[in-house]
Amino acid sequence: MAIAAVVFDAYGTLFDVQSVAAATEAAFPGHGTVITQLWRLKQLEYTWLRSLMGRYEDFARVTADALAHACAALGLPLDEAASRALMDR
Repeated sequence: MAIAAVVFDAYGTLFDVQSVAAATEAAFPGHGTVITQLWRLKQLEYTWLRSLMGRYEDFARVTADALAHACAALGLPLDEAASRALMDR
C-alpha cells in the first residue's frame, strides 16, 4: 500500500511556542512569561472548544482571540498595534 499522506503537529513540535516570550516581555514588561503561557493555554482551549462546537475559526483568529483574552485577564491594555506586532511574531 502506498502512503497517501503524512500528518504531524508542526506547532509545538517544529515551532517553538515560547518564541514570543521576548516580544511579550518587551510589550508588557514584567508580564511576558505569564502572557505567553496564558496565551498558549487559551489558544489550545479555544481551538478545542470551537472544534467541538462545530464553529471553526482559522488559527490566526483563534490566536488573536487568545492573546486578547490573556491581556484582558491580566488587566493589560492591548491596542491594535501591539496585537499586530505580537501576532506577527
